[in-house]
Amino acid sequence: MSPQKFDTADDEGPSPALTPHQEGLIVGSPAPEAVARQTMTRRSWYTKTAAAEAFQEAVDNIHHATRTPKHEVVAALLEAAVAQSDRVRSELSHTSQA
Repeated sequence: MSPQKFDTADDEGPSPALTPHQEGLIVGSPAPEAVARQTMTRRSWYTKTAAAEAFQEAVDNIHHATRTPKHEVVAALLEAAVAQSDRVRSELSHTSQA
């Protein structure tokens, strides 16, 4: 095989990265949908200290009670907050008009 050849298969058969295991799993990069599920990010927001500390305490309490990884706890709390966004918008609209 020429060193310039980058095909996934050659005369020797498929690349080991594409060879199924006995359990049916494939060695190499995870499937694109698995990568999408695992995508993570970092964000930085400026907020009141009390709000940040309350959020951190909630994350820690849920994590210690359930042993769920903290990144999953944070995601669940953020998703719950998003579900309440209409209510929060309404509350903030009333307070800003007062």
